[in-house]
Amino acid sequence: MAELNESEGKMEAKTEPETEAKTEAKTEIKGGSMLSTSIKILKEEENKTTLFRSLIIFLVVYSFLYGFWKIPLVDFGIDRMSPIGFFDYLFVIAVAALTSIFLSLFLYERRNKLASSSSMGGVGGGFAGFVGAMCPVCQSLGIVAFGSTLLNIPTAFLVPYLGFLKFASIGLLGMAVYFKADSIHSKKCPACEVKVAATEHHHKEMFLLRNKIAFTGIIILTLLISMNNLLIPKAFAATSLGGSSGSVVNLGTFEYGPKITLKPMPLAQNEQPAIQGYKAKVKPIPTISELTMKPLTGDAAQDLVNNVVPSGTPWYGPQAGVSFDDPITAQNLWAKGRAIQLSPEEEQRWSRIVNSFTCDYCCGSPQNPTIITRCGCAHSSAAQGMAKWFVKNYGSSYSDEEIYGEMARWYALWYPGPTVKRIIQEAAV
Repeated sequence: MAELNESEGKMEAKTEPETEAKTEAKTEIKGGSMLSTSIKILKEEENKTTLFRSLIIFLVVYSFLYGFWKIPLVDFGIDRMSPIGFFDYLFVIAVAALTSIFLSLFLYERRNKLASSSSMGGVGGGFAGFVGAMCPVCQSLGIVAFGSTLLNIPTAFLVPYLGFLKFASIGLLGMAVYFKADSIHSKKCPACEVKVAATEHHHKEMFLLRNKIAFTGIIILTLLISMNNLLIPKAFAATSLGGSSGSVVNLGTFEYGPKITLKPMPLAQNEQPAIQGYKAKVKPIPTISELTMKPLTGDAAQDLVNNVVPSGTPWYGPQAGVSFDDPITAQNLWAKGRAIQLSPEEEQRWSRIVNSFTCDYCCGSPQNPTIITRCGCAHSSAAQGMAKWFVKNYGSSYSDEEIYGEMARWYALWYPGPTVKRIIQEAAV
């Protein structure tokens, strides 16, 4: 009996140091903040390499999806019609950085067989990629190669939501990184712990109610969606046409007015461009619709927005079912005009008009404008349908130039920023 007691004493003495050692190790692992733990992990050589490589890869991939560059030689990529701005770079860098951090933590977690079920990062990364692929101003996602449009995916219905979608994609990725870092730091999987017996379901609170961060995130997202829905109608609301009808306005060598618009047109034979390297030149063109001119402000850009970018409803609007105040609906309705059957003479006239009308912003560029019959974007389809509608219904009342000018008027509405920028650019030359 004495020997047994002595053995038990030795075992206890031996066990206590081991227990203390484990406790100290556990304290060391859990010591510090979640941020410091994550930084230590990412500083490890293997994880640092993963982070760097994935960051480069994701920057390349997301910048490609966002239309920053195309694959050389074949010119394969996504066409964007708007200039690349500071926030575009910021968005791509943020998405690439968060995705890379998430991937590095995910691989670390798998190597160390830690428990986690955070799949939000994959969803957020894919979601951000989809948002990045959509042109921020264009009404569709266009895939091009060899100077032609291979695929055009209409995304007009998402245009009012693009800002929110970008914010949501960053939020999803940020939450994914947070939950992944938290599960590694605490050695726990919050989602895995929410296992409630069937008999106790009515006594337990929902996971979102017990998790303050997740619950707060849902509330914020709900508020943002509500605010977004309230603001959307304002984006397409009718603009007041205050002021009396004015005369022609001079801007450098250009002039525009109630029935005159401005648009880049292909260079005539031996004609020199206003800007070196450009293959089209801004010119005044007569239109079919007549705008009520707003008083000049002295700001050339604002005056162009007020008096070249149309608003209101043209006289033919009720018949065609279109309005300048609802450009997306009008675009879809005009596109249906492509199904209109024309006589051989009308078809020849229509072909002459559309095969001289260029896209300088979406499918093409100022250096390489694209004839709209070779462009697959939604604006091109709408312009072609519009030309057919006017040739069929008012071909005897208006000239080719006036039909061309009315198409240009709608292009100013669909591409307001690039149109104003281009006119100002050439007016200053």
